[in-house]
Amino acid sequence: HPPLVGWTQYIFTSIFGVNEFGSRVSAILIGFVTSLFIYQLLYQVNQNAKASFVAILALNAMFMFNALFLMLMPDTLLFLLIVPIIFSVIKVERENSLQSWLILALFLGLAGLSKYTTVLFLPPIILYIIIKKRYELFYTPKILVAFALGLLLISPVLYWNIQNDWISFSYQSNHVVGSEHINWKGFGASLSAQIVAYNPLLVGVALFGLYRAFKSQNDALLLSALFGLVLFVFFTYSSLYKTALPHWSALFYLLFVPIGSYYLWECSKAWRNYLKIAITFGMTLSALIYLEVATKLIALPDIKSLQVDIYGFDKILKKANEQINNPKKEVIAVTHWTLASRTIFYNAQYESDVYLLDKRHDQFDIWENGSPLGKDLIVIDFSFAHQDTAKYMKCTSITEIESFNVVDENSEEKNIRLIKCSNYQGLQ
Repeated sequence: HPPLVGWTQYIFTSIFGVNEFGSRVSAILIGFVTSLFIYQLLYQVNQNAKASFVAILALNAMFMFNALFLMLMPDTLLFLLIVPIIFSVIKVERENSLQSWLILALFLGLAGLSKYTTVLFLPPIILYIIIKKRYELFYTPKILVAFALGLLLISPVLYWNIQNDWISFSYQSNHVVGSEHINWKGFGASLSAQIVAYNPLLVGVALFGLYRAFKSQNDALLLSALFGLVLFVFFTYSSLYKTALPHWSALFYLLFVPIGSYYLWECSKAWRNYLKIAITFGMTLSALIYLEVATKLIALPDIKSLQVDIYGFDKILKKANEQINNPKKEVIAVTHWTLASRTIFYNAQYESDVYLLDKRHDQFDIWENGSPLGKDLIVIDFSFAHQDTAKYMKCTSITEIESFNVVDENSEEKNIRLIKCSNYQGLQ
């Protein structure tokens, strides 16, 4: 990913400390400000304060946003920028002033520092200018100044990729569309995941919102519709080839569930009642999910725990490092990329190094301290991401050291195993 998410996290954890509050406060603030921006987008249509407020309630009644407004991700930063970008484009179209061009370049540059899919913002902006028949905007000298500012802002991304064989772009292209053949099963899984993640009662409202945005005579909603159409087409196409993660399409739902809710509230009493049910359902279930994550009220063994992928990394790394006597020869290893960054973070207090063992060349290979070849590995085997060590890697000997649970130590079924691979010689 581009660096702005890391820079933002660094600023807030430097102020508030490396703890849960310091790690989450930026996302919480972004969620609050984003809600205000979406409110403003809708209020300017015809100054209907109540319908605009209901639309914001609908936004916050989607489960995915309750997560993304609590965990800082590149997508979270785009939520903050999308409405300012929309209003900036309209200002450029109406004024064609150097100031408006520079403001647009600033927001687009920050978006480019947030996530690579910002490139998808350019087609709708071009389409909007064509629809408005403002062709002179394509060859005004001001666009060159704006382009220079945008290029300057994203220069850290370009510079780092030049140094590292354009690894970010190759990784992301493979991550989003990584196959040459249509995978209908994966496509169905992608759609199902979106329906569940964004509240089943509100997904259809987003499609209605896209329709009404296109019908609207309001410039901001027209431009929103163009953004939505491009995002919808791209992620629908990509999910045909590789199962899409639910948050990839978050910008689409961020815009069009509120827009759809706004217009449904104005339709009839029956639709108002529907929105009340959908919002109440979403907010109630979200509150219960928050409660469960915070308190672990549902008593389940670790192997079946709803938080199996969340809790326990501090304990796991403590136990793993207890097996290391010589950090220069003995290291920690994991076999799945989703676990690697958390393992690195929780291992920072120890002298041992962490290695991700997979066949893909990515950022972890750049961060790692040399090669693990010839070293003794303490492999952390997670039950939910199990890899058969004997079949996966070449070792002089393989020994299971310990198995345990993070929370329920008395459970017979263990969800964490520590395995020693002596004299690691690569993957099978």
